[in-house]
Amino acid sequence: MPQVRPGWPEILTALVLYLIGIIMLGLWMTQIPDEQAILRINIGGVGNGLVGLAALFAAYALRVRNLRSFGFRATERKWLLVGAALGVVAFGGCFIIEGVYFHFITEPNNQADFQAAAKGGAFSLFVLMITGAILTPLGEEFVFRGVIANALNRYGAWAGVVGSAAIFGVVHGFNVILLDAFMVGILTGILFRKTDSVWPGVVVHIVYNGLNLLYYSTL
Repeated sequence: MPQVRPGWPEILTALVLYLIGIIMLGLWMTQIPDEQAILRINIGGVGNGLVGLAALFAAYALRVRNLRSFGFRATERKWLLVGAALGVVAFGGCFIIEGVYFHFITEPNNQADFQAAAKGGAFSLFVLMITGAILTPLGEEFVFRGVIANALNRYGAWAGVVGSAAIFGVVHGFNVILLDAFMVGILTGILFRKTDSVWPGVVVHIVYNGLNLLYYSTL
C-alpha cells in the first residue's frame, strides 16, 4: 500500500500555526528584561519545542492521521551515525558561512542570550543544552522536515530539500542565521528524503546546536 504523505493543507496549517506561535513567543520574550537573559532564552527554547509539537499535531489532525506518514518511523543505526557526523560538518560549516558573511556585512549579535546562558555556569549550560539543543531541534524538525519537507518531496528533490530549507532559513530571520539554518535544512532535508524518518535530521540538529552552545561557553 503506497504511503500517504501530507500535502498543502498540512504545510499551510503547520506553518501558519508555527509562525503565530513563534511571534507570540517572541513578543513575550521582549517583555523579559536583559538582566534575565538566561531565563529569556530558555523560555524561548521550551516555547519553540512546544510550538513545533503543536503545529505538527494540528497538521496531523487534518487528514493524514498516521504519525509514520510524518516521518515518525525507525531507521537504521547507520543513518543516525551519518546524522551525527553531518551535525559536526554543519558546525564547521557555520564558521565558513559566518566568516564570509561578516567580511562583507556588519550586524548586531543576535546570539547574545545564548552566549550569556552558555557562560552562566555548569547548571545554566546544562539547562540550555536541554532547551536549545534538544527541545528546539525536536520542535523544528517535526515541522520543517516531518511536515513541510515531507509534503514538498512529492514535487522532487529541489522542492523537498531546497524549498523546505529555504523556508526554514527565512523563518530564522534575515540575518546570518538564515544562511546557517539553510545549510542545516539542506542536510536534514537530504536525510529525510533518503530515510523517510525525522530522526536522522533530529540528530544532525541536536549535534549542531549542542556544539554551538558548547562553543559559546568557551567565549
